[in-house]
Amino acid sequence: MVSRKTTLRRGYRFKNRWVIIALALIDRLLGHICGKGRPLPDRVAKILLIKPDHLGDMLMLTSVVPLIKNRYKDADIDIVCGAWALPVLENNPFIRKRIVLNHPAYNRGSLSFFRKLADFFKTLVSTLKTLRRERYDLCLNFRDAGGDLVLLARLGNCRFIAGHRTGGFGPLIDAVADWREGVHEVAHYLEVAGMVGVGAPLKCLRYELYPGKEDYAFVEAVLERFGLTDFVAIHPGSGDKRKLLDGNFWARVVRNVDDRSRVAITGSKEEGRLFAEIAAAAGEGLSDLTGAFTILQLLVFFQRARHVYTLDSLAAHIAALSGTETTVFWNDLNDAEQWRPLGQKVEIIDPGCDFTAKTLTG
Repeated sequence: MVSRKTTLRRGYRFKNRWVIIALALIDRLLGHICGKGRPLPDRVAKILLIKPDHLGDMLMLTSVVPLIKNRYKDADIDIVCGAWALPVLENNPFIRKRIVLNHPAYNRGSLSFFRKLADFFKTLVSTLKTLRRERYDLCLNFRDAGGDLVLLARLGNCRFIAGHRTGGFGPLIDAVADWREGVHEVAHYLEVAGMVGVGAPLKCLRYELYPGKEDYAFVEAVLERFGLTDFVAIHPGSGDKRKLLDGNFWARVVRNVDDRSRVAITGSKEEGRLFAEIAAAAGEGLSDLTGAFTILQLLVFFQRARHVYTLDSLAAHIAALSGTETTVFWNDLNDAEQWRPLGQKVEIIDPGCDFTAKTLTG
C-alpha cells in the first residue's frame, strides 16, 4: 500500500506555489514588526485550544486534553471547534466552553460555498468577541495549516500562543513547535503541547469519549430489538467521499466473515443508501442500523461487537477506542503512519488486496 506522506514545502503545509510565496512575504514582514515572542504568564487561569477541524481530528485531540489539564490543574480549558465536532466533546469533563467557528476549509456540510462563507464570518465575529472578552492566558493552536487561526488568537488578545509556523503567520506565535515529518498526527499535537511543559509517550495515549447511562440503555434496547448478541459491525461510510468503496466490495467482506446473519451495518442516516447497495450485492440477513446511533452510542455499540470493519474515517478511531478487534480498509489518500487509529487491536488492510476469511478473522 502506497500512502501520501505529508511533507513541507519551504516550511509550509501548503502545495500551491503562490500561497507559499504570499505566506513567506507576510512572515518576513511580520518578522520585522513583531520582534521576540512574549513570555508565558506566571499564572495560567484560562487556556484556549484551537481545532476547528473534522470529527476524526477532534477525536484524536481528545487524547491530549487530559495531559493539558493535568499540567494546569486550576485552569479552565475552552476550545474553538466546528459545530460538527460538538458531539465528540459531549460530556467531556476537561472542557469548560465550546466556541463554535465553522471554518469553510473544514466544513463538509451540504451548503453552497457562499453560504459556508457567510456562516464562517458569522461565527468568526462571535468567536472573536468571546476571545476578547475571556482574555486567555494561553492559546494552543493545533491546526498546523491554520495560520489564519494564529491571527485570530492575536486579534483575540490571547496573551501567549504556541503552535506550528507551518500554516504561516509564524512571527505571531510566541512558542514555535518544530513540525517533524513521518510521525503520527497526535505526535504533532504533542509537539505544540510540549512547548508549555505538557507531554507523554504516544503509546500511553488514548482517545476520550464519554457516553452517558442513557447511551448504554439505548444501545442495549437496539441490540435486543434486532436480536444481536454475537455479531460483527460494518461501517462503510466516510465524510470524505473519495474513500468510499462500492457495495460489491462490502459484499465480499460480508461473505468472508463467519456468520452473515450476524452482520450489522452502521452509519449516518444519509448513508442508508450504502446499506441498500451492500444488501443488493450480498443478499438478505443484514441488520440496517444506519442512522440509529449518535457518536457516543456508536462507541458503545462497537464495544459490544466481536469485530468492526470500516474505512479510514471517524468510525475507525471510535472502533480503536472501543477495544474491539478492528479491520480498517485503507486507501492511498492519507499516510497510514500519520493518521492510523491509536489502539492495540487495529489492523490496516489495503482494499485492493485479495483478502480471504482467514485474512479478515486472523
